[in-house]
Amino acid sequence: MPGNGDGILFGKFAYDDSDLKAGSKINEDRYEVFVNDELIGHKTLSNPSDKLSDVDDFLKQQGFQSFSSSVEGDHYHIKADDQDRDDIEEAISVYLSNR
Repeated sequence: MPGNGDGILFGKFAYDDSDLKAGSKINEDRYEVFVNDELIGHKTLSNPSDKLSDVDDFLKQQGFQSFSSSVEGDHYHIKADDQDRDDIEEAISVYLSNR
């Protein structure tokens, strides 16, 4: 790809390589959040302090313990026990709409 040596060209977007060296975010990361394979919404990591584990922390603060989570590409999977599934889906839906 063409460039002028001052930065790096990715697709249609050019970035100053000093941002890459400093470890700063180039774009917001956006993840699809699933509970037991059902899409609930999207979690956007819009600043450096945002983490996907914030979703888990929120659920734990709400009293949920019977779940596990994993990341696969841009999908965040939460596996919940059947007895808590509906409540966890509702809690995550509210959490994502408030962020």
